[in-house]
Amino acid sequence: MTARPAAFPAADPARIAPGECLLLPVSRGTLLFAVEGHVRVVEAPRWVAEQMLAVSQNLAPGQAHQVDAEGWAQVMALDGAAARVVRLPPEDGSGFVARLQVLWRAATARLTRQAALGAPGALR
Repeated sequence: MTARPAAFPAADPARIAPGECLLLPVSRGTLLFAVEGHVRVVEAPRWVAEQMLAVSQNLAPGQAHQVDAEGWAQVMALDGAAARVVRLPPEDGSGFVARLQVLWRAATARLTRQAALGAPGALR
């Protein structure tokens, strides 16, 4: 497997050749989004209960992974095919993701209130 540091702008997709591993510098909260192909994301290892643990996740096209800790993440193409991945830096709290989270919390709170009142069409 060949590893190389990524040298692409954060919002531009990076192409990962079969058998290649990208090393991406990431901040906590960074989203890694699989645009094409299947990829495996491995975060920088960290100490958990006196053991080193590296969080990893396989992503299919259209799936995203939010990084829990700052460091270097490895992104590998799976299935022997090329893949593309986009790195989105964490939001400062005023961006689209933050607004989307506020809307989601408001919608679920409303449905919860309706369920408590026994309203028709409420979540049960």
